[in-house]
Amino acid sequence: MPAKIASEPAVRRQVLSEATAPGRDVVRFGLAIGVAAAFSSVQLFIIPRRVDMATYGHYRLFLVYTAYLGLLHFGLADGSFLRWAGLRADAIRREWRIVGRWLLTIQAIVLSIALLVALLIAEPLTRLYVIALATTALCTNMATLSAFALQAAGDFRSAGRVALIVPCLFVLLVLLVPTASLLALLGMYVASCAVSALYGAIRVARIAPPSPAETHLDAPALATLLERGVPVLMANVAAGVSQSVDRILVSAGTPITSFALYGFASTVSVAATTATHALSRVALSHAARRSSDERAPFLFGFLDVIASAYGVLLLAEPLFEHLVKTFLPAYTSALPMVRALTLGVPFWAAAHVVLVGTLQSYGFVRRQLAVELCGVALVIALCAAALSRPIPLWSVAVAATIAAAMTFAIGAIVVRRSVSAARGQSGLRFAGVVAVQGVALLVALNSTDSWIVQSAAYVAMTLVPTVFVLSRARRQPW
Repeated sequence: MPAKIASEPAVRRQVLSEATAPGRDVVRFGLAIGVAAAFSSVQLFIIPRRVDMATYGHYRLFLVYTAYLGLLHFGLADGSFLRWAGLRADAIRREWRIVGRWLLTIQAIVLSIALLVALLIAEPLTRLYVIALATTALCTNMATLSAFALQAAGDFRSAGRVALIVPCLFVLLVLLVPTASLLALLGMYVASCAVSALYGAIRVARIAPPSPAETHLDAPALATLLERGVPVLMANVAAGVSQSVDRILVSAGTPITSFALYGFASTVSVAATTATHALSRVALSHAARRSSDERAPFLFGFLDVIASAYGVLLLAEPLFEHLVKTFLPAYTSALPMVRALTLGVPFWAAAHVVLVGTLQSYGFVRRQLAVELCGVALVIALCAAALSRPIPLWSVAVAATIAAAMTFAIGAIVVRRSVSAARGQSGLRFAGVVAVQGVALLVALNSTDSWIVQSAAYVAMTLVPTVFVLSRARRQPW
């Protein structure tokens, strides 16, 4: 990536002069992702009341595998983002049309193969999964390409809306369409993804008119984009696996109703993964516009952003648990898993936004992949060990959180040894603050049955450290 940043100097110098403030983009994109996460949370109180636990378990299993649909663009979207980071909006708009046709062709081929395979499958549920996943891949990968183009062009408001449309529209459809079938749920999900892709394409087509003083670049080459994008794609897939392989293991080793409980709890991880992915794109887009010495300190500044956001969002946990106990009593046994998974959220976010982002921004893609694969290995080893013993299912969530903390620690060591500009940075303060916030939440939840008192106790214990990191985040040179 550094070599790419140094190329096309005339185009990128103008982009630097027109760069928007990253703080504003974090707020814009963060607000959209926050609303999307809120709608995802709303699903928890709608779908389980509409369908039986087995159907909900199958729906959650479908969502697990949607995280890997990026494999089906074969790195084309990631390679395009690396090329577009720092380019002028009019150049991105022009190239998006070319790359979009390539991607649409690839996804159409994948969908055609899936339809042929479905004709050979006798089991109805498997056939439904194959068709739904291939259709979702077409829509989500096209939306991803448009979102990457918008982010690279600095239009984070529209990029945030692309991410926001799917959960918002899906919840609206679930509310309007009375249904209790898995087919209807998956159909509404695919339709929501299709609308997101269409909106993204429209916004990219409008991001900038052709410039009379346009600096022409060589046309993008499909082979080059794939070659550059594959290592990043594999690292991103490894990141997704590290954060979802616990669900895969649980789905393989437990009945579907038990997985429904774990899938219900893992919604906190799904929402956090979406927010992490969005935040990493904001960070990388702006890091690409900075010099080599500035990039690492800039990215490490996001540790304070993550810690402060985590501290504020944990305040909603007591109310969430109260609502689950009141409206979804059948899922009350999933709450210990929610608590355990919540403790690992900031470590996954910091590892992928800050540590992995730093390695990628300096061109250490293989080391980035090594960190991600290390995370995968840790989650598989620890979660498989927990599943092999006759202990409660929440122990698997604890194992996943321990793996997250270990991955963060290993990633911090790799970054400090690889990037000279990062040697003055430290993740110890971040780890200490989020540990205090997590322990305070557990103490508050076990202190009383009143969610109001629990919230007050949590605020009293975490006000000082949370305000401290929030003030540091505001002082960053955004």
